Amino acid sequence: MSNVTSNIFYEIAGNYTGNNYPNNNQKKTGEKKEKDFKIIRFTIPRGEVFKAWDSNGLADPKVLVYLLKEKKDGGESKKLLFKTNVCKKTLLPNFQFSEMYKVPSQANYIIVELWDDDLVMDDFIGSCKTRLNFNDTPESQNLVLFDKEKCAQGNVMMMMQKVDKNGHNLLNVKN
Repeated sequence: MSNVTSNIFYEIAGNYTGNNYPNNNQKKTGEKKEKDFKIIRFTIPRGEVFKAWDSNGLADPKVLVYLLKEKKDGGESKKLLFKTNVCKKTLLPNFQFSEMYKVPSQANYIIVELWDDDLVMDDFIGSCKTRLNFNDTPESQNLVLFDKEKCAQGNVMMMMQKVDKNGHNLLNVKN
């Protein structure tokens, strides 16, 4: 793969390591290898907010997805993987989000959070932890999001599928 193609891929797919993809002459110690990552297409078509968060009786929802990483001390940390657009004045957001991201092969979980976007400070609606899908077959989930008191506050439809570096499905389709 040429260096130009690789840089374009990183811009499209997102670069978890934060480094530019090196050409063969730029090997570095401790550098992540291609096999250390999987490319996942995340699709979030829609969601639902169960109650109003704004004075107009609606909400301005957005979804944030974090990659959950285990620390050596046994704890966990999260790193923002992506966020959707804000859907203004609705309880039934139509996100129509679909993008590819590179995730480390050893990652197992993501945190999906739903927020109400406000001018001063955003309101946390709810979240859930779900397993990453590294399968070639698309997996669709209706994720119920809970607040800090463990009350359901909304849901998000999410699909995940492993794809190749060009974004193509890896399924063998027979006619």
